[in-house]
Amino acid sequence: MQSIGQTQLGQQVYDRIAKALLTGQMRPNDKLTIRGLADQLGVSSTPVRDAVKQLTHEQVLEMRSPKDVRVPVLTRRSYLEILDIRLLLEGLAAERAAQEATPAHIKDLQRLLNRNDKALAKRNWGDATEGNQDFHLALSEIAGMPHLQKILRGLWLQMGPLVACYYDTAPPDLNVHHAELVAALIARDSAAARRAMQCDIASAKDALLVQIDALRAQHFSGVAA
Repeated sequence: MQSIGQTQLGQQVYDRIAKALLTGQMRPNDKLTIRGLADQLGVSSTPVRDAVKQLTHEQVLEMRSPKDVRVPVLTRRSYLEILDIRLLLEGLAAERAAQEATPAHIKDLQRLLNRNDKALAKRNWGDATEGNQDFHLALSEIAGMPHLQKILRGLWLQMGPLVACYYDTAPPDLNVHHAELVAALIARDSAAARRAMQCDIASAKDALLVQIDALRAQHFSGVAA
């Protein structure tokens, strides 16, 4: 992570840590320290402590003690709950986006899709993970639903480190349903847009459950040691 200036420090620190979580720079089971994060970002401990406190409140990080902050490993139950919520809410965002999308919106989505295709071709999993999140959140923006986008951002923060682990496995056809979704928006087909988004979200379910089982086994093995 790059060092940052002093203006709007608290929000910048929060945003940098959030981006690190979303792009796989921080992984499930990772142990963090306030001092270590502050050194990486080139700031004092106070804004980092405030950002960590906020992220802990949002269930994105887990503070076991003042000197022991962890990137949590989702349980199967938590993941499946988030999955159900995303299927409903991101499906809604896609459906509304199909009704509201302008040619400029379509062009921007296609640009995101092309950027992600390039990242995947280069096996740049950090950029690909970030691009995937940008694409998904763009739908709620196109739909004109800022409150929904805020909810989805929180869910993506919790999912980010796990999704990064999934991308490490180089799963095939990651953008297939995204391309279908863009086609549905061009056709103004709300039902097809919802279906493409839900298929995209559900397609990773089995692999993510495998990831969770492996990470939790690693976590409890570390605890036992």
